[in-house]
Amino acid sequence: MFRRSKKIREMTKKLETFEPYETNENGDRLIKLHVNDVDYFLSPLSMDGVPCISDETAFLLNYYMKNMSVDSDEKIIFEITGHNLSLAEQDLYRKAIKNYYREEFIDVQEDLKRNRRNMIFMLISGAFFILLRIFLPLTIGWRTDFLEPINIVAWVFLWEAVELQIFKRPELKEIQIRNLKILEADIEFKEKVRPEDII
Repeated sequence: MFRRSKKIREMTKKLETFEPYETNENGDRLIKLHVNDVDYFLSPLSMDGVPCISDETAFLLNYYMKNMSVDSDEKIIFEITGHNLSLAEQDLYRKAIKNYYREEFIDVQEDLKRNRRNMIFMLISGAFFILLRIFLPLTIGWRTDFLEPINIVAWVFLWEAVELQIFKRPELKEIQIRNLKILEADIEFKEKVRPEDII
């Protein structure tokens, strides 16, 4: 048991310094993708004239982005390699990536607005119940044991407001910064043949 814990600590230390991304001469992050099968890169369904990447492609991009620091201002460059990718296909793939992350950006922006509205509602509700708890004994003369449920409700609302602002909102902002980084990223294409491409 102790040996496993020690191995976990050692692996954690090793992985904390592990940097899975290459950088170019300008210090920009390179994220390299290879298109093995063009049928899986794009979503089989999309709006007419608005290509979109598949869920598998988006999952892969998000996977590589999730451990990347969002604090730095470094630029991201996607280097996509494949076999016989025409200029039209390259343009299509570039648009598909941007379209997917535009939609993601809009969705997260809506979540941020909803988060703010809910936080304000919870804060006002909590303040209302605290005021109710303070003024009910003064006006009606309620006993304190009847006021305890009002006190609990007030603190539940206030805690929910704190949770939305302090815990949920930073997560959404982090996702939004990643979406923005992808939208601002350069997408380059290179010819590269792998054995699996010929089969």
